[in-house]
Parts: sequence; structure tokens; C-alpha cells
Amino acid sequence: LKRRKFIKTTAVSITAPKILLSDQNISLNHNNPLVLSTWTHGLPANKAAWKILSKNGSALDAVEAGAKVPEADPKSTSVGYGGLPDEQGKVTLDACIMDHTGNCGSVAFIQNIKHPISVARKVMEITKHVMLVGEGARQFAVSQGFEETDLLTD
Repeated sequence: LKRRKFIKTTAVSITAPKILLSDQNISLNHNNPLVLSTWTHGLPANKAAWKILSKNGSALDAVEAGAKVPEADPKSTSVGYGGLPDEQGKVTLDACIMDHTGNCGSVAFIQNIKHPISVARKVMEITKHVMLVGEGARQFAVSQGFEETDLLTD
């Protein structure tokens, strides 16, 4: 890396957050909870998460509750019930979650389970694994009391 490029890159990385946030009404106080969505269809998820946080609930509970909103929305074609099927016509879902200590759990290619975020949390909390995939993830979910549901909405 050449000196001039380093100086330009460093200057941009130091000033960019101030420039980008200067006209925004965003608090940078790191002691307050923050709920953020990239797209406007995430606002109902924010509301569910904030409801938990406002009652002094845990961030982990808030994340799970927020993720469950689009997972259960048949109008949301991005994830969960209402999610678009893959090339073989099956709705396959993924989810991951991490707690404040760095423990994590995830599921991938899980089918017929409406709330993969909750299954991912169970993976984190009660198994020695970080990820379960496909049929193994589905079997684990069923063994933990998750109900199988046809996720195709069309």
C-alpha cells in the first residue's frame, strides 16, 4: 500500500461516519439499545423486538421475536412462510443467532419449520453444535417440539 493511498483511505474512514450521520437523528450512545432494519418491510420486526427491549427483556429474546415476524408473514417472500421456493419448488430456510458471549447456533436448508430462528437458538442453547443442516436440522426441530408446516403459500 502506497503512503498517499493509505493517507486518503484513512482520512475517508475517519470522516465518513461523521459525514454520513451528520444530518441524521441517530444517537451514537452505545449504552442504549438499537433496533435496525435495512428495509422498510423490517419495521414490524423492529416493533416486536422493541416491545421486548422496552420491558427490559434480553437482546437475544428481542432478536428472536423480531426474526419470527417475517418468518410468519405469508406476504414476505424473502424468508419463512411465504418465502419463495428454490429451484426444486421447495421452501428451504436458514437462520443463525448469536448471544452476547459469542455462542451461536444456526440451521440451513431446513424445510417445513416455520420459525428456523427458534430452532437455531435451540441449537445454540442445548447442543454442542453450531450448525445443523437439512434433514438433520428438521429432525432436531421436531424432536424439540417444533411443528411441521407446509410453507408453500401458492
